[in-house]
Amino acid sequence: MPREFTATNFELNQRTYGLRRLTTASLDQLLMIERDVYAGQTPWDRLVFLNELNKRHNHLYVGLYNDQEALIGFIGSWYDDFELHITNIAVLSAWQNLGLGRELMTFMINQAKQRDCQQVTLETRASNEPAKHLYHQLGFIDHKIRKNYYALDNEDAISMRLPLNDQRQESPLMN
Repeated sequence: MPREFTATNFELNQRTYGLRRLTTASLDQLLMIERDVYAGQTPWDRLVFLNELNKRHNHLYVGLYNDQEALIGFIGSWYDDFELHITNIAVLSAWQNLGLGRELMTFMINQAKQRDCQQVTLETRASNEPAKHLYHQLGFIDHKIRKNYYALDNEDAISMRLPLNDQRQESPLMN
């Protein structure tokens, strides 16, 4: 059963940011962010975003807004009873390295926990060292290599997962 998402604000480095559910009215802005982040390319075209935004039952796409209410980033996911999969995350280059990507990831991890998911998964480019570093800091582990995953340039992806149930609990036999 889908849960409603309530818009929220947060403070980071003495600035206020907002998180709001994205709608199809945001399509042009999403494509603009992708062109900024991906050197003029749009790995996801208008139709892909449109399809994702219209799947509201088990998909959540959230926009990151600055204090002037401009969309500066976003994160998207789908989820089921077991897993929340992050499909896309991007922050405008002018707003990167401020901790906003970490905030978006932490937000989505918390969504997974609220939905009682057992894990969070994602794919990232094998060459994307800053993203891999962030995901490892958040506790994600490398799961497998997906050869030629990215259609634009056939780059490999690393599938990563973050287990949410603590498998490291001590066994009663260990006491």
